[in-house]
Amino acid sequence: MKRPTHRNAFAEGRTSSEPTEPVETSGIPRSSALSRRSALGLISATAAGVLAGCTALPSSSGVTRSGVAASDTNALIETAPGPGEGDSAEDIVNGFLRAAIAGFSDDFATAKQFLSEHAVAQWKPLETVSAYSGSTEPQVSVAANGSFTVTSGQMGVLDSRGVFTPAQEGSTYTGEFSLATNSTGQWRIVGLPQGILLPFSRLMQNFAVSSLAFLSRDRSRFVPELRWYPRSSQADSLVSGLLAGPSAWLSKGAFSLIPRNAERAGRGVVVESGTATVHLSADSDPASEEARRLMVAQIEQSLVQISGIDRVRVLAGTVDLGAPAQLTPMAPEVGGIVGMSEGSVVRGTGARRITLATDRVLGTSDARSPSLGADGAVYALSASSLLRLPRGQQSASVILSVGDPSAGAGGLGAPLGDRHGWAWLLAEGRLTAVNGSGQRATLESSWLQDGAITAFDLSVESERIAVRRTDGRVAVAIIIRDQDGRPTGLGPALEMPRASGAGTRGLSWCAPNAVCVLAAAGAEGGGVPEVRLIQVGGAVNTLVGVRGARSVISDRSEESLIIIDEGEQTWQRRGATWRVLTSEVSDPSFSLP
Repeated sequence: MKRPTHRNAFAEGRTSSEPTEPVETSGIPRSSALSRRSALGLISATAAGVLAGCTALPSSSGVTRSGVAASDTNALIETAPGPGEGDSAEDIVNGFLRAAIAGFSDDFATAKQFLSEHAVAQWKPLETVSAYSGSTEPQVSVAANGSFTVTSGQMGVLDSRGVFTPAQEGSTYTGEFSLATNSTGQWRIVGLPQGILLPFSRLMQNFAVSSLAFLSRDRSRFVPELRWYPRSSQADSLVSGLLAGPSAWLSKGAFSLIPRNAERAGRGVVVESGTATVHLSADSDPASEEARRLMVAQIEQSLVQISGIDRVRVLAGTVDLGAPAQLTPMAPEVGGIVGMSEGSVVRGTGARRITLATDRVLGTSDARSPSLGADGAVYALSASSLLRLPRGQQSASVILSVGDPSAGAGGLGAPLGDRHGWAWLLAEGRLTAVNGSGQRATLESSWLQDGAITAFDLSVESERIAVRRTDGRVAVAIIIRDQDGRPTGLGPALEMPRASGAGTRGLSWCAPNAVCVLAAAGAEGGGVPEVRLIQVGGAVNTLVGVRGARSVISDRSEESLIIIDEGEQTWQRRGATWRVLTSEVSDPSFSLP
């Protein structure tokens, strides 16, 4: 039987139908969920600007699609003409750019016809893939020395490891091409940049976006990392990506149990009748039973994202490594909204909501910003103090206080309890983690300064953090923990330019590999803020928000997305419409599993 798995809605481009009549579960109507088949799956990308005043690459007589489907995909074969006799140097450059776009259908054979023999030997098409918005074609201009410059707006760059790095707004791609005539007097390209230039739509068409499943340091959760791999070799590429390990920004808090000397065997990944058999070298066996099961779980979790793969078998030489370990899925059931109602902490928003802590137990009628820890502990703020109520106890205790209690609410931001028993919050502008005994963690970071954060959120597995700094920039990082789960610092920052900048605010993980922010809308949006959903190393999607939206909150597992407006109403998205979910429960949040 196929194991449940998280399918990446951004990558699959799914759409939604209107929801059925809501059935309330754990305090949330099922129709309130932003389903994986909803707008989260609609890929859109912000248009990138291009330079004016140059000759545009013509779209006529360019890349075409034949009526024959490729044998290994559902995509139609793309074709482009090769060089013609007597083509000018500029024709050769334009023809090469067109042929490179269509190169996935013929392994770039046509594109190589535009190059000299020496250039063919040196050129690596997939070394670097630069993506631009397809709204405006690249521009080709002639330099004084006779070389050609190709410019376009740049949305991002995909490297040979499958890592996509989004570009800053307004970034420009520039490629230099030099040409010479061959022995028959025909122009050919003799010097060119490594890689190719693609419209972003063709990038998504030819590359599949998948999550590599690495492990948390305690080996109990998957830590995903998005990679883009050619569709024609997606399975083998995913296994190779796991063998190579996580990117540098993740490596201090996530790892792979696949041995360093592991290699793919000659047959690679063979898929038959829904079962993918992964052939690895004999020295890929990690020896211990636990390590085997976790290694197989990593490979299985990564491969079952591919349509047609239901089961995975891993062979190290001739040794079958057995069944996978059963880890918490990347998109677990998180449960209902936690919030305040008439002085009590409750879970759920409907008539059947559950009271988690009364004002009497909390010792105050002015509690705010509640959170539920994975161990069942309730956290809430009271004036300038953080309260903690352990599961089953009848009295809350203060585990953190800042400033003068008479100063009221100043100094503390909403807490968030992680699965290791630590509560995270902003204390007088500083990112702070405190355990149930009130001990603060020392969070070392080479890039985050004290007092530099205005918002943060933890990912669904509690191992990554997203932060918004006072300068408006957003970054994500791995949380470095010791063997007991105590946070000791943050890894290197991975900048997220599409979540940053003037007019953006708020921050929440909205999927295992995506964050969402509120962004000011332009005149065409009627002044209504938009919800911008940004994959970590992937695409951007936008949704029209709610007028007066103040913050956006998600369950982090790609099922529920809500907006809080300036009147403290909580909105949910049903179909294509936002509707008021509740005005009786304030300070809503989702707990971490």
